[in-house]
Amino acid sequence: MISRLLSLSAQVRLRLAGVVGLLLAITATYVGQGVLVAHCLARIFAGDGVAAIGWPVAGIVVLQLGRSLALAVREVAALRATAGIKKELRRRLTAKLLTLGPGWAQQGRTGATQSSLVDGIETADAYLGRFLPQLAAALIGAVGVTAFLFTLDPVIGIVVLACAVLMPVLPLASDRVLRNRNDAWFRGYKGLYAENLDALQGMGTLKAFNASGRRGSELARLAEAFCRDSIRLMAIVVLYLGGVAFVIGLGTAVALGVGALRLAAGELTVTGLLLVLMLTAECFRPLKELEAAYHSSYNAVPSLRAVFEVLDTPAQEQGSSTACSGPPAVAFHDVSLTYRERDRPALDHFTLEIEPGERVALVGRSGAGKTTVAALLLRFFDATCGRITVGGTDIHDLPLDELRSLVAVVSQDTYLFHGTVRHNLTLARPAAGDAELDAAIGAARAGFVHDLPQGLDTIVGERGLKLSGGERQRIAIARALLKNAPILVLDEATSSVDAANESGIQQALDTLAGGRTTLMIAHRLSTVRDADRVIVMADGRIVEEGDHRTLLDRRGAYARLVAAQEGSV
Repeated sequence: MISRLLSLSAQVRLRLAGVVGLLLAITATYVGQGVLVAHCLARIFAGDGVAAIGWPVAGIVVLQLGRSLALAVREVAALRATAGIKKELRRRLTAKLLTLGPGWAQQGRTGATQSSLVDGIETADAYLGRFLPQLAAALIGAVGVTAFLFTLDPVIGIVVLACAVLMPVLPLASDRVLRNRNDAWFRGYKGLYAENLDALQGMGTLKAFNASGRRGSELARLAEAFCRDSIRLMAIVVLYLGGVAFVIGLGTAVALGVGALRLAAGELTVTGLLLVLMLTAECFRPLKELEAAYHSSYNAVPSLRAVFEVLDTPAQEQGSSTACSGPPAVAFHDVSLTYRERDRPALDHFTLEIEPGERVALVGRSGAGKTTVAALLLRFFDATCGRITVGGTDIHDLPLDELRSLVAVVSQDTYLFHGTVRHNLTLARPAAGDAELDAAIGAARAGFVHDLPQGLDTIVGERGLKLSGGERQRIAIARALLKNAPILVLDEATSSVDAANESGIQQALDTLAGGRTTLMIAHRLSTVRDADRVIVMADGRIVEEGDHRTLLDRRGAYARLVAAQEGSV
């Protein structure tokens, strides 16, 4: 994972090397300060006057000032080193999520994905900017100080080296337990994040059903479970840090004890003993700071692993064929699809051919597989078997951008982004001018947008909640008109519209469908009377087909659907 992170930015290695250099400079100031303090104490013990320690004290002050400056620069340098990686990670992750599309997104929770996109990437600061540079600096610094202690006294050098070697053993010994606790903590965090986001988005429903209290209790239980996971993780971390402190204390005490024995035997001077006292602590200081850096970044590994799992998710294969021009034929050849975690197929050997410019309606009860047909045409999912062609070309042979440029969609769940009316319209064609926008708005019977407070520059709110359902639907139709795609998918486009607006919206849809190969998915059978062909589906299969009048005369499944709707009105 480290090599993958470092490969994301061309300058990161150089910048991290600069951070390591700053950390070594900081270690050098501590070592220099220790040496000067040892000499000050030795001169004081020898009975020298205050003047004898003047220059060591001045040197200590200079080193402290230099260290303060280096610490401040280190923070900036660490953030700059990881900024490029975080930017590239966000770019790649966003691009991958957009490439994977709604089919992949529906397999997980929005909150869990968002936690990876935002929080997971932010952990790169602690891991790359702090832990990795500190790891390199700690190893180099510890080796350097230990080598200096060897020059003072080989026996003490061996003692300090032995204790220093124990430091890396501790994370290896605790890694398995810590990893399991860490993974449990991250799963709990993502789950709690997703549930809170779900509750926030569904606040109106919770209030309407007087269920906010019950939902709050459920969230409290999840928060309590997450708290327990956090405490278990912290218990392991605290034990680990306690072990580190013990090794550091043990190494310092043993080195000092051996130094005292060597002094008593006349094999070490007082100045040498004082240097051992000061430098032993400085030998362990980088290692202690490494443990602190590890502690601050311990949750980065599972977080970044989740990010790379998304990046490593196989994307849909894309072809290189050129899209056809004009209204194309659309054909489904023996297509089957079974969704994950479901036993029954959503489509079961489904075969349908739609001629260029033909308007075909798909009807049937909920769960018959109608919307799945549209999702497969757009390659939100890939069929389990069979093939789908557009203009005679297999959709797997078309680049996804090319395929989706051929299709305009007006769905029952019209999604408008938080922004202006203009912004939502120009999603279909970013370079559209005012004349093209006005033409699409007029054809969609959406002239109301000019009466909004700021006209086309009016903010519609999140999901377009500042507009009525009919207004949102007309903007969606105008957007589809502006795209001017040769294939049109109307997925229950009037299902959420009141009867007063349905007539006007249906006229706009008729205008939109003119001359296009159209697939109409409908529950309201009144909207499919003028379709060239009506396909009745059940359990992922076609059970009847024909025009409206012919199917009524057969008194089969379609006639029963019509009778059921007319009887419920």
